[in-house]
Amino acid sequence: MEYLGSIWMVLIAALLFGYGASRIGLPSVVGQIVAGIVIGPALLNWVKPNEILSVSADLGIILLMFLAGLECDFKQVKKYLKSATGIAVCGVVLPMLVFFGVGLLLRQGMVEALFWGVIFSATSVSISVAVLQEYGKLQSVAGAVILGAAVVDDIISIVLLSLFTSFFTGGGNIALVIGLQVVYLLFLFVMVKWVVPEIIKIGMYFHDDIALAIIGIVLCFSLAELAEVCHLSSVLGAFFAGIAVGFTPARDQIEHSTNIIGYALLIPIFFVSVGLELKLVTSWRGLLIVLLLTVVAILTKWVGCGLGARLFGFTWNDSNVIGAGMVSRGEMALIVAQVGISSHLLSNNLYSEIIFVIILTTILSPIMLKWGLKK
Repeated sequence: MEYLGSIWMVLIAALLFGYGASRIGLPSVVGQIVAGIVIGPALLNWVKPNEILSVSADLGIILLMFLAGLECDFKQVKKYLKSATGIAVCGVVLPMLVFFGVGLLLRQGMVEALFWGVIFSATSVSISVAVLQEYGKLQSVAGAVILGAAVVDDIISIVLLSLFTSFFTGGGNIALVIGLQVVYLLFLFVMVKWVVPEIIKIGMYFHDDIALAIIGIVLCFSLAELAEVCHLSSVLGAFFAGIAVGFTPARDQIEHSTNIIGYALLIPIFFVSVGLELKLVTSWRGLLIVLLLTVVAILTKWVGCGLGARLFGFTWNDSNVIGAGMVSRGEMALIVAQVGISSHLLSNNLYSEIIFVIILTTILSPIMLKWGLKK
């Protein structure tokens, strides 16, 4: 049982580096990724990627997206739906176009250049929420719009990811694939509206949080598996399973139990595994690419979402805060990149550079947001 040594080492490293990152004001996920770099082949070579860690990381992605669906605040989204949707679209279109051009400039293939756009169109809402809470601005106009736009942005990113994985890796009859996907989306609507609430209602008769957690996770894994059968990404099914459960009275109990299961084991393994796959960027060319992509990643979200907010009538200061709050790519972009590498939509030659850029935007975004809020 040699894999047990890998697991406990990964978890200890995730705990220590995650705590260290939070102590210096950085998101703990950044520390966990750095932990993977330190204990992995890039530096100490104590832990190497293996099948057990890979399966655990895949389960971690699914639980992370299930929790993201559970935490969606649709009341805020509904309140600022028009402006949040417009800002999210601006923040998706600009990175898609610019990164496609940059990808072609750096001699990437057509599909891979497009996928770069998908990766950097994503936004991490969790990091921005932490900063907004710290400054007591979560309920402000800018805070509510950031929340709404980030949720819409995540949904767009997941749909784009699913479309890419289905069209470029699905194979077979495209008409059949599209038909299956339409049926799945209709099935999702039925599940969210009627089936899941009834299942949860039955589960509440047990009066047991563990039983409810099992039911929630079974729903999550079932919808994730069905999504893959229909040539969609499993994260889409997990996300909407979370949304469905989030509309039920058992939301808090299931979220609490799933948080413990996810963040105590599988989700840290996912983030550390990202670091394990990294190779250090040591060449001048690699460092210049990281610098270029980081600047482009910051500007496309900051300008795209900021100008989008200004077009919808927000003040320049609120627009600046909204743009800064949407810069962080965080776990959402890491998930997209990880799915891309496993689906062969992303090659290994610049994978490390892309992950470093995601980490840098995750570090810089809270600094930019704090600066905007202080103004």
